[in-house]
Amino acid sequence: MKVHETAFLTCAYRATEPALSHDIYAYLYGNELTDKWVKAVTEEVSSWEPFLHCLRNRYFLDTMTAFFEEHPGGVLVNWGAGFSMYPFLIGGHIRCLDIDQADIISHKSELLEQWMSEGKVPTRHMDYLVADFTRSQHADLISQVTRWIDGKPSFFVLEGVLYFLKPEVTDRLFETFKSIQTAGDLLGCVSFLPESLDTEVQIKLDTFFNRNNVVQGPFSHHPLSTESYETRSGYTLIDHQDYCSLSACYSPERAIADWRTILNENMYLLRRC
Repeated sequence: MKVHETAFLTCAYRATEPALSHDIYAYLYGNELTDKWVKAVTEEVSSWEPFLHCLRNRYFLDTMTAFFEEHPGGVLVNWGAGFSMYPFLIGGHIRCLDIDQADIISHKSELLEQWMSEGKVPTRHMDYLVADFTRSQHADLISQVTRWIDGKPSFFVLEGVLYFLKPEVTDRLFETFKSIQTAGDLLGCVSFLPESLDTEVQIKLDTFFNRNNVVQGPFSHHPLSTESYETRSGYTLIDHQDYCSLSACYSPERAIADWRTILNENMYLLRRC
């Protein structure tokens, strides 16, 4: 398994409960290899994963929908977009920019053009940008995204990315966001808390990724404390959720009581000051 293949996993998870995730198009990315990985993860790591990713998609979809109701002329920028389908789940008038690695952008744009021509998804004008977040200089990236936004209110979303980034890369990325966004813009992020590193389920995930070569060398992810969001220069933390709180909100009959029993990602919503 390569890092980009985790994007297919996320789609497969979201497709398991479209009534919960509100992603009615994720199933289109389904394939036999991904089904194999889903089976392996749910059996060897955690059976909760599909449910949790449905919760995550629903939270950000509801959050950005509320933002665009307040700012109908706003734009969506998805950093490390993977195969998320937000542009097809929100209003068609919202301009959307997907930013990711070249292989993801190439494959996704080709599929979307095909599906739109076949009427499988609504027609949308999609814009794409290939970027490597690990580069030491982001000046070109800042310039390109700033021009594309063109002064409009923006909602940035960053899912499934911080997990793989070293702290210095994460800090640089947040400085990039701050350079682009203006007062009132929103930034949604996903990460793990440091205390999750020693949970049994996290150890199982690390073992799984190491065994299946998700990265070169021993696998390790990079957690972030809630305090690191509260003290981010240029931003105010306005909402913080985890899978326990989201399950209680969206599916109370399956509310999760103990975060230690799951891969408990934390969702943060920040407003540019």
